[in-house]
Amino acid sequence: MIISRSSVAVLCLIGCCSVGRADDKSAAALQEAIEQSANRFVEAYSKRDAKVVASLFTSEAEYVDGTGTVFHGRAAIEAEFAAAFDLDALGILTIEILSIRPVAPGVVVEEGVSTLRAADASSGVLSRTRYAATHVQQPDGSWLLASVRELETLPLTPHEHLASLSWLEGWWKEEVGGTSATTEWTWSEDENFLISHFTVHDKTGVPLKGSHRIGWDAERQQFRSWVFDSTGGSAEGWWVADEHGAWTVQMSGVDAEGVRLSSVLTFFRDGADGLVITQDQRVRGDVSLPAVTHRVVRQPPAPGERVAR
Repeated sequence: MIISRSSVAVLCLIGCCSVGRADDKSAAALQEAIEQSANRFVEAYSKRDAKVVASLFTSEAEYVDGTGTVFHGRAAIEAEFAAAFDLDALGILTIEILSIRPVAPGVVVEEGVSTLRAADASSGVLSRTRYAATHVQQPDGSWLLASVRELETLPLTPHEHLASLSWLEGWWKEEVGGTSATTEWTWSEDENFLISHFTVHDKTGVPLKGSHRIGWDAERQQFRSWVFDSTGGSAEGWWVADEHGAWTVQMSGVDAEGVRLSSVLTFFRDGADGLVITQDQRVRGDVSLPAVTHRVVRQPPAPGERVAR
């Protein structure tokens, strides 16, 4: 079994807060030693060095993942990390230590919560896990991990899920062939939804306005869209990411005349402030429509040019 992203995160939890106050000097020395061990782990993790990671464990240590699978001994732990590093993209670890407490001479138990974020900060939180780790002091005074156990994978908030789409935030504009479109993406007040308001001006002189709301569907474990326009049309869709970083949205809805509509939208980031949007497989009623591709650019709105709500 390949170690999970959260599993890797858990094993970095080697202490970043104060230890029980039996003795200030010994507590400070213990904390420093554990923090040094944590720094070694972070360095080994960033280099994808499974051998160095395994060296932070005792020879007979065990790691128990969230499924209850036990990896016993350095060799097994090293093999598991090597496999994980081959398959998983590196992430950024953050740690909330809940307690570090001595339970016997030379034995310390650490408990807390680890959070693993994607290396791309705009890609959001990958996992959050409760853990318990036991550290044992060695004859030379160093500390090694004797046991690491994942206790529980904690649910992410809708906002943390949606952080994967936070690159949408901002004011976007496109002008092509006499048609201009402006879109402003912001977080909802509770930050559980991404919401856009858009306006399209074309040669008819009648602007088309609307809103697009994206939320997290906990049942389907997908992002879901709801779109409404000023003519009375509406649509909804489901988001799927591909291996190239693009997002596709299977949209279906109805226009103001009651005719069914469907299309596949693809969002592909083109640099930090560019976005290529393709509308494919477009159907209105029983009529197929040609695909459309356009590029929008993120930029500050001109004075008085914000999207009308």
